[in-house]
Amino acid sequence: PTEAELIGETLQVLANNRVSEAKKTDFKNPGIRHVFYIIKENRTYDQVFGDLPQGNGDPALCLFPREVTPNQHALAERFGLFDNFYCCADVSADGWNWSTSGMANEYTARNSLYGYSGRGRSYDYEGLNIGSPVDLLGLPDVAAAPGGYIWDQCLKRRISIRNYGFFVSDIAEGEKDALGRSLASPNAATKRSLEPYTNTDFLQFDMRYADSDAWVLYNCPAPKQLQTFGSKNARSRFEVWKADFDEYVRKGNLPRFIMIRLPRDHTQGTAEGFSSPRAMVADNDYAVGQVVEAISQSPYWSKSAIFIVEDDAQAGHDHVDAHRSIAFVISPYCRRGVVDSRFYNTDSVLRTMELLLGLPPMCQYDAVAPPIDIFTRKPENIEPYKAILPAREIIAEVNVKTAYMRELSERYAMAAPDTWPDALLNHILWHAVKGPAVPEPPSRSGLRVRREELTSTAEASGP
Repeated sequence: PTEAELIGETLQVLANNRVSEAKKTDFKNPGIRHVFYIIKENRTYDQVFGDLPQGNGDPALCLFPREVTPNQHALAERFGLFDNFYCCADVSADGWNWSTSGMANEYTARNSLYGYSGRGRSYDYEGLNIGSPVDLLGLPDVAAAPGGYIWDQCLKRRISIRNYGFFVSDIAEGEKDALGRSLASPNAATKRSLEPYTNTDFLQFDMRYADSDAWVLYNCPAPKQLQTFGSKNARSRFEVWKADFDEYVRKGNLPRFIMIRLPRDHTQGTAEGFSSPRAMVADNDYAVGQVVEAISQSPYWSKSAIFIVEDDAQAGHDHVDAHRSIAFVISPYCRRGVVDSRFYNTDSVLRTMELLLGLPPMCQYDAVAPPIDIFTRKPENIEPYKAILPAREIIAEVNVKTAYMRELSERYAMAAPDTWPDALLNHILWHAVKGPAVPEPPSRSGLRVRREELTSTAEASGP
């Protein structure tokens, strides 16, 4: 190209990559000081909100409608329904990196695929490399993004944090730091920067343990349920978080950035003796409601915002795209009853939280992501929220011996995220909820949509 053409084409590339958006935003913080970030597991938009007529949903694909997820439905209807939100990631391996650092590095992007090869590939993506907490050992983490994680950005700017379940694992016997001190510990942070701020009573990813207190209220533990955990023998993840939160409220020193992992909407498939898929999703839903209720009834509510995403959509059923997912922004400053169909993704959530906390972007992806701006200047949506308890018959559902693909479900341990092949778990969930006789729809991706559009256009044009 000529010099003029090169300049023009370079400017076009910069425009296509939205580079100018990194510094251009009209977003203003209306008065939010405390940010809560909740990450859940693997649901698409249609799987949860396909039954909502005000959004772009397909009710035929809805697996967990209002009766299973009453809190998420109520929260979306009050604080904002986002029907054009997408997870940047495909699976948890890249999902937890996208959700906390705004990108997945080359190692993660290339190697996450091998986790589904059936060759015993380790889960290397939440601070562990081949099972070792390399950061605690003083070694580089091959899966870490170059810009660090959002909690690192907070700590650099002296923004207080608290961690419940992000990047947590059991550290095995024999692991020692550079000084020879044992690192062996159950349920410990895998990142050195998170260690002082992590509540180790808050259980990591484990489908045996409840997210909410629903099973306690109904007294209906599943046969294979882990009923208590931690030094306080807590009966749910919510119970651990709530005890901590109440203490912060009492002392008046709530951290500004709080991370909470609520993983049970992942489900255990149809493995016998575990809570059913509907029961686990309902349990997860009630935990969301309980957390929002607690915050909204506290003195901190008037200056708080709660962001909720799925780490990925796990190629689930959705009539638009297998990456389309559910997301929430919950705050007294949210416009009431909004249906927002603008494009957003995982990095939009990170970008919005960064703007609220005064943090710089971690990489080019969150730098150019459109922030979610549904805020009003005054806290006009400030009434406290009351959590909705799903019905007992749903919470108490247990997988039985005759459940669809029960034996295959039992092959896959839930010791780590996404040990399941995504197509298999989606297949099991579909037939467990819809019934064995209902045909399963194909997975739909943007690439597939584009091919269909091109095919139909070519056919319409003729030879």
